[in-house]
Amino acid sequence: MKRSLVIVSVFALALGCGESSTASREPEEVIVDAFNVALAGAFIPYEQQRREPIADAIAAHDADVLCLQEVWIQADKELIRDRAAAAFPHSVFFENDLDTPVDDPTDQQGQIPPAPTTVPCPDEIFGGDELTIKAQMDIAIDCVRDNCSTIPDSDMGRTTSAACASSNCSIAVAPLLFGTDPQHQRCYACVIPQLPTATFGEMRTSCPTVPNQDLAFGGQNGVMILSRHPLKNTENWVIPGTWNRRSILKATVELPNGAELDTYCNHLTPIFSVPPNSINTFPYTGQYGEGLKGPGGWQAEQELQAQKLVNYVASRSNNRPAVILGDFNAGLAFPDDDIVGEGEETFQILEAAYTPAYTADYTPLCTFCSSNPVTDTESSVWIDHIFLYNLTQSAVSSAARIFDQPVVPVEGDMLVPLSDHFGMRSVIVVP
Repeated sequence: MKRSLVIVSVFALALGCGESSTASREPEEVIVDAFNVALAGAFIPYEQQRREPIADAIAAHDADVLCLQEVWIQADKELIRDRAAAAFPHSVFFENDLDTPVDDPTDQQGQIPPAPTTVPCPDEIFGGDELTIKAQMDIAIDCVRDNCSTIPDSDMGRTTSAACASSNCSIAVAPLLFGTDPQHQRCYACVIPQLPTATFGEMRTSCPTVPNQDLAFGGQNGVMILSRHPLKNTENWVIPGTWNRRSILKATVELPNGAELDTYCNHLTPIFSVPPNSINTFPYTGQYGEGLKGPGGWQAEQELQAQKLVNYVASRSNNRPAVILGDFNAGLAFPDDDIVGEGEETFQILEAAYTPAYTADYTPLCTFCSSNPVTDTESSVWIDHIFLYNLTQSAVSSAARIFDQPVVPVEGDMLVPLSDHFGMRSVIVVP
């Protein structure tokens, strides 16, 4: 049995009446949606203002099946589940931590990288520095605490915003970010993922003492599935991920017509390519980048995750119909629609295995858009997708971008959307 703790609504324990043959039942029209809600602490603006409206919007939503991403904190998962229980009586999510094992830890060569045995920020000197790595860490944390703390001048405080930390503390963080020894970047990679939610005291304690303190949110995953129909065969398949826990959440939806639809909820690693000389520069520090330390390392990890997803779906669904949906941090360029490409090689891996769940006349729209005031991007990309497995494009009756209206009051009369992402919807017919 997996060591993760599965949280499934008690309503999901009710089983269907048994599946009738395809020939003797009417096809079922199913609304499937994907939405990255960006409940990610200080990394995304306006989280406190957005949280309750997100839960309310989901509770009033009309989908049959909804895959959510970036619900990183257990309390937020429970809030959404409880608020939406009337509309979505069946839900599933899993609780992970830093010690949750990776189900398929192999790299591109089929090897398993060794687990870390030393701490990220040791009280030792590296690369000819005058200060220890831990001392450099403390300087960086001091800067954020003194300039961007929810409790001024206190280690009990947390970071107010990533923008504040970036604008005030790039110089303080520079020795870790640009240090000559890999240990510098490893310490940086311990501090930065914790900035959204950890207290400054927690960061000071964990980075010099916990060898595997290299994941944000305490190693928790950010995916959950809500459904109007019963769920069974739930599984949390953990794959390699740097800085954030990456897992594929699987559930079989039992439809009213007796059919079953396998659902795979995903959130793949992003490809970080922010310009240098900023606290928001993210060097690749993981073990799945094929030796690359910049954007190429993130891309290699993302492509590996996509291939693992393809293999996993094939092993679980075989000849059964399935939907694969979520934030893939990958999509093609559509210059005529002002959409740039991101992770296009990853998207091609997915497109070779699956059918995009969009009608032939669907007009591409960005889902992470420069026009959205919750984002921090200068380019617009379409990276949130829905794919079909063992279903053809003819099964798609409609597709639309959703959750894209400004509805959350934040500053005076200013309204912003629910998230830095817009959602995607496909209406499909399952025989």
